[in-house]
Amino acid sequence: MKQKKLLPLVVFALITVSSIISGCTKKEGPGNVLRVALKDDVKTLDPANEYDSIGNEVLPNIMESFLQYKYLEDTTTLEPKLADGMPEYSKDGLTVTVKLKKGIMFADDACFKATSGKGRELKAQDFIFAFKRLAIPAIQSQGAWVFEGKIKGFNEFEKALQAAKPEDFKKVFESPVEGFTAKDDYTVEFKLTQVYPILNYILAMTFTSPVAHEAAEMYADKDGNMRDHPVGTGPFILKSWETNQKLVLVKNPSFKEAYPSVSGSEKLKNAGFLKDAGKALPMLDGLMFEVVKEDQPRFLKFQNGDLDSFELMKDTFRASMVDGSNPTPELAKKGVVPEWQDSLVIYYVEFNIKDKVMSNKYLRQALSAAIDRDKWMDTFAKYMGSKQTEVCPSGLSDRAGTTTIKYDYNLAKAKELLAKAGYPDGKGLPTLNFDFRGVETMYRQLGEFFVQQFGAIGVRVNPILNTFPAYLEKAKQGNLQVSLGGWNWDYPDVENGYQLLYGPNHSPGPNSANYDNPKYDAIYKKIAELPAGAPGRQDAVKAAEEIIQEDAPWAYGYFYKTYRMRQSWVKNFRVVETIPNKYKYMRIERAAQ
Repeated sequence: MKQKKLLPLVVFALITVSSIISGCTKKEGPGNVLRVALKDDVKTLDPANEYDSIGNEVLPNIMESFLQYKYLEDTTTLEPKLADGMPEYSKDGLTVTVKLKKGIMFADDACFKATSGKGRELKAQDFIFAFKRLAIPAIQSQGAWVFEGKIKGFNEFEKALQAAKPEDFKKVFESPVEGFTAKDDYTVEFKLTQVYPILNYILAMTFTSPVAHEAAEMYADKDGNMRDHPVGTGPFILKSWETNQKLVLVKNPSFKEAYPSVSGSEKLKNAGFLKDAGKALPMLDGLMFEVVKEDQPRFLKFQNGDLDSFELMKDTFRASMVDGSNPTPELAKKGVVPEWQDSLVIYYVEFNIKDKVMSNKYLRQALSAAIDRDKWMDTFAKYMGSKQTEVCPSGLSDRAGTTTIKYDYNLAKAKELLAKAGYPDGKGLPTLNFDFRGVETMYRQLGEFFVQQFGAIGVRVNPILNTFPAYLEKAKQGNLQVSLGGWNWDYPDVENGYQLLYGPNHSPGPNSANYDNPKYDAIYKKIAELPAGAPGRQDAVKAAEEIIQEDAPWAYGYFYKTYRMRQSWVKNFRVVETIPNKYKYMRIERAAQ
């Protein structure tokens, strides 16, 4: 495998970490480095484009945002991180002011030539620079949607960049955007085109993490992408990245934060989560993310003590758990601890509406009715899933509460709809390409499963296995026909689910189904403009749900329960998928071995 060059960190970081990482084998002792398995390689560590569960395990440890989620609460609650207090909203909700903490430093890096590699102080202008990068056409940012149509002048700025001649691009990029203003070095002001109730959640995403212009100037490629050299203010620094093998992060010496001293959760208090109250973070010297694409090898490495944590999938769940809550006696004897969460994760079959064949609504309905979801879950997600009957999983305010699927499993109905689509018994229908988001055994088995499911009504399927980055690139380019869709909520609000089918969010945005229905879009806008719990919001959600169920851009699958295994020596470990910067709170107590 091609190994990426060692990133040019300052000397003291290299010296500090070389001794730590060199011992990252079980034989020599892993030291104070947490070892985590990734199911695939990271596609990018550019905050303008990192938008998937794999990259989200890594980047939030390096780059921070104005806000973060409280770690020791039972509910998902935001708190200031880089911000000096929560955002302040004007009476009409259209002007938002965010103060920045003073003294926050970027990690030391060679890009800061003016200070000989010493990280400089974070300023408000670094946020403005990052926000503007989302509009650069060549970057094809997955995050532009967070500001499109909401920030004054942002859409016009995008169009100006698209129209700019190469020789004028820099000048256009440096022109002001009305909706973003650095009022001074420590104040960012937003001017909104409409009330934007989820803006606080957006300010906790890495899309809105600050970017130093020095880092972009040194590390961006010709299109402006900064794939493999993030420079942030977070608890860790990227030391090395061996493609398809591992990423190594090391402690950022200039990071300043303390472990929480209070918790609103009696459960976490009783479990000892306040033992480290007040200690400097991070308590780890580093993180090693190892790419292990197959489920079984991940499990074996964990059993051997070569991994400290990994996410359970179908086969390893059955090998390590006796039911939905208890590990096997062998693992229990070793002190291995399973942790789980009714997560904000869904899996479904997605149809690309812009594809000539899949634009046929009756075909989509037929395929939905051909899927035996109970068999799907029993085969691939026993104890780990519950049937999806609407876009949003439980636990979210304003969800529709739908209990049935309009085109649920019914082979007779599926055949009737297929004939209505113009393909009786599948005659005349070309073989459908069905893309999967992994290459491991489970995805091969899923391919076989859907070949059988759709074959029962005469539809032929060609399963295509992709690495996760390759799958994401196809989705971004709009090159999928039928695919296994999946979504992990960015923030705990129903809007984050329904924006996946909003027309203007089409590829390269998150609407990879390329669904476009003006009636649905109008209802989505109402959902987006109303705050959680507002009168009429749930009614709008129900109306959106009815349209989706009829148009079937997705064939619903299941809501996912996330299970992770941890070794007994890993402390302060929680499974909370909405908190991506979780590793800074964890601690290793090797004596527990």
